Amino acid sequence: METQKRIERLERRQKLLSAVLILALVGLLVVSLRQGPSRQDSLRVKGITIVDDNGTERVWIGAPVPDPIIHGETKPRSGPISGIVLLDAKGNERAGFATSDAIPGEVFMGLDSENGQEARFIVNPGGGGHLTFFDDEKNYARIGIWPGRPALELRDKGNTVFEGFPSN
Repeated sequence: METQKRIERLERRQKLLSAVLILALVGLLVVSLRQGPSRQDSLRVKGITIVDDNGTERVWIGAPVPDPIIHGETKPRSGPISGIVLLDAKGNERAGFATSDAIPGEVFMGLDSENGQEARFIVNPGGGGHLTFFDDEKNYARIGIWPGRPALELRDKGNTVFEGFPSN
């Protein structure tokens, strides 16, 4: 008889504890629904990589960004940069908008062919800047403002063929 009473008491306690647990869970659910979805106003990360449907990396946003990939091979960057880099469908770096970590305050935009940089627009920290076009044969044309006045420079296969500042 004593065992039967003890079993009945344990069953009542179990039912009571189950009811309390259910009420607590319902209460938590109601409170969380009344607060609405949580919102994150800020995201702090060192880098974001965006990939396409094939898993190929297509955009890097970072501080700093990784070294460039050219023809599927990672090459050392001339210095660390932070910003946004675009990669083509093959995963090769093709463009970037960034600040230089090596030259504080310098900001630039570069446009690349599959072989390397072809155009670069730089704005210097203290003012002025220049636009330069390159090719694979060390030819380039640069127009800009440095140091504090307009200038034009042309190179043919690495040799300067014209470098001029307008006379005052």
